[in-house]
Amino acid sequence: MPFKLINKLMLILTAIVLFFTVSFCSLFGFIFLRHANDVENSRLETAALSFADVLSKTTNDSIPITVSYNNNVLQLLNVLNQNEIWLVDKNTLQITGSRSYPNLIYNQLSEQCQNDIQTIFTGQNLRTGDFTAFTNSDYITIGVPVYNKTGEVKAALLLHDRLPSFQHSWYDGIAILLLCFVILLILSLFLLRYFVKKYILSLSVLNKFMQKIVNHNYETQIKTKSTDEIALLAQNLNKLSHYLQNMENTTQFKEKSCSDLIVKTAYKLHSPIKEIKAALNELTAKNKSALNKATVNKMTRELEKMQHLTNNLLNLTQITDTGFSMRKDLLNVLDILQDSLKARQSSADDKHITFKTHILLDNQLILFTGDANRLKQMFCETLDKALQLYPASSTLHIKVSEDREHYYITFQNSNSEVSLTQLPEVFQQFYSAKPDDSLFSSIELSIAQHLAKLHHIKLTYEQQADEYTAFKFTLDK
Repeated sequence: MPFKLINKLMLILTAIVLFFTVSFCSLFGFIFLRHANDVENSRLETAALSFADVLSKTTNDSIPITVSYNNNVLQLLNVLNQNEIWLVDKNTLQITGSRSYPNLIYNQLSEQCQNDIQTIFTGQNLRTGDFTAFTNSDYITIGVPVYNKTGEVKAALLLHDRLPSFQHSWYDGIAILLLCFVILLILSLFLLRYFVKKYILSLSVLNKFMQKIVNHNYETQIKTKSTDEIALLAQNLNKLSHYLQNMENTTQFKEKSCSDLIVKTAYKLHSPIKEIKAALNELTAKNKSALNKATVNKMTRELEKMQHLTNNLLNLTQITDTGFSMRKDLLNVLDILQDSLKARQSSADDKHITFKTHILLDNQLILFTGDANRLKQMFCETLDKALQLYPASSTLHIKVSEDREHYYITFQNSNSEVSLTQLPEVFQQFYSAKPDDSLFSSIELSIAQHLAKLHHIKLTYEQQADEYTAFKFTLDK
C-alpha cells in the first residue's frame, strides 16, 4: 500500500470511534431503560393514588367499599384503563375487581401476597410482582391505601398493569447512534486521509530517500514546508546526506592519495634496487675478492626483501582497486595448498622449519570457486608471515578439517612465541599500542586478508598460551 501510515491511523481511529460507540450505546441503553421504567412506575403509582383518592372522598364510611364500588364499576375502570384494579376491604378482606378470578377470596392468595396487602393496610405504598399468578406474567402491581374521612385505612387498592416495552424504542436509538457512527467514521477517514496527504510528509518519501543514501546517491534532497516531527526528521536526513557525501568524498580522496603514495613509493624503490643490484653484480664479477661472499649474500638478501616489498606494494594497490576483478573457476583447494607449500619450502628450509600436513576429511577434496593464482598468493603470503614469526628449527603444522557447514585450514606451531606486538593492524582484535615496525610483514598479511575477503574466506588469528599460535582459514561448504 502506498500510504501504510495513513491506513494504520485510520484503523486506530476506527477502533477508537467503535469503542466509544459501543460503550456509549451500552451506557445509553442501560440509562434509557432504567429511566423509562422509573417514569412508567411513577405514572402507574400516580394513577393508583388518583383512584384511591377518589374512592376515599366518595365512599360512605358505614358502607363497605366493595358494596359501593361493585364489580361492574371496577370492570368499567379496568376496561377504560386496560388494566386490573382490585379493592380489598380491610375489615371483611373481600376482594373485588379480578378479571381472571371473579370469585377470588383472600385465603386463596399466597402468603407473600397476603403480607403485601397487610403492608398496604399499614398505610404504605407498595410496588411488587407477587400477584402475577392471579393476573398476567408481565404485570406489575402498585398497591396504595384507601382512607376514610377520619384518615384511617379502610381498603387496599391494587393496580395491576404491564410496563410498556421500550425494546423497539431502544433499537431505534441504537440504530440512530450506529448511523451517526458510520457517517462520522466515513467523514473522519476522508478528512484524515486528505489532511495527512496534504500536510504530513509521507514516510514512503523518507524510505526512498534512505534507499538512495544506502546506494551512495546524495544528489537529491527532501523538500517540505511542514514543521512537524516528520519534517524535522527529513531536515536531519538532508544534513546526514550532506555529511555522508562529504565524508565519502574525503575517504575517496584519502584512499586515492594513499594509493598514489604507495605506487610512487614502490616505483621510487624499484629503480634504486635495480641499480644497486646491477652495480653489485658488476662489482663482484670484476673483482671477486673485493667483497666477502657472506657480505654479498647478506646484501643480496636485503635487496630481495626490498624488491619483495616493492612488489607487494604494487600488488596491494592492484587488488584494493575498486575495478579489480578475478577469474573464478571450480578448484580443489587442497591442490592449491600443496602448491603453496612447495613454493615456500625453500624459505622454510632456510630457517629449518618443517612442514607437517594433517588432512582430516572424509573425502580428500575441497571444491571451491575462485581464482587459483590469487588463492595460492593468499596461502603463500600467510606462510611467509608464519615463517617469519615462528622460531627456527620448529614445526609448522598444516591442519585441514571440517564440520557440517565449514572447512578449516590452519597454520600453527607448537609454541606461543608470537607476541601480540608482532601482529599487523589488519587483526584489529590484537591491536597493540606499539605497531609492528616491519612494514614487510604487515603488507603481506594485508594482502592475504584482502584476498580472503574477495573469496568470502574468513582469515583469523588464534593463540592459546603455551600451546600454539595459528592462522586459520574458514571456508563455507
